[in-house]
Amino acid sequence: MGPRYHKSVRIAIIIIMIALSVFGNSVVCWKLVFRRRRRRVSKARVLFLNLAIADLHVACITMTSQVVWEVMGRLWIAGDVFCRFLKFLQTFVLVSSTYMLVSIALDRHIVIVTPLAPSPDPWKLAIATWALSLLPSLPNLYVFRSMEVSPGKCYCTSIFYDRQTPKYHRQVYMGFVFFMVFIAPLVLLVALYAGILLVIWRQGAKSSTTGQQTASSFPRAKVRVS
Repeated sequence: MGPRYHKSVRIAIIIIMIALSVFGNSVVCWKLVFRRRRRRVSKARVLFLNLAIADLHVACITMTSQVVWEVMGRLWIAGDVFCRFLKFLQTFVLVSSTYMLVSIALDRHIVIVTPLAPSPDPWKLAIATWALSLLPSLPNLYVFRSMEVSPGKCYCTSIFYDRQTPKYHRQVYMGFVFFMVFIAPLVLLVALYAGILLVIWRQGAKSSTTGQQTASSFPRAKVRVS
């Protein structure tokens, strides 16, 4: 029961997540594309559409390939070229989903914090986000490859498991990926939304002060009239 049970649970959970993600993001795409009103497409709509597309790719590529990998017992039969390409795609779609959240935060930050400044075109911003997602993904074309561990038995794995590869190579690679995929987006999201909250708080405090001053001026006006 032990390992097989846990494997079955993992596969079942991933399949459920795939189904929910495909359904939810498909509904979002349908509403954003086919049910939009006859007016100019808003910037937020464009970016949210790209976010839903990125999340669909995560479900259809990254999560689905993980299920196949689990079912196959982590064996690889598709050759070296597809191994490299799949690992590239898995990272690319994950990063694009995260980076699209940063693009949405950047767009909202420009609109709220600097409303008079020219805002970037949403389609250009989305294209730039997809292009930037290539940066942490391209190294996988070199790092991963199909390795034969025994006659007729291959794994799609990284070169860092080769004993001849220096240990610090893996540390540099993992540090680069961790920074580009997690640290940099997190710092940007926190900074952008913190700026938005600060502006909203200042405007709220200013409105409250103005309201109090206006209210306090009414009794004086009545006294002068009388």
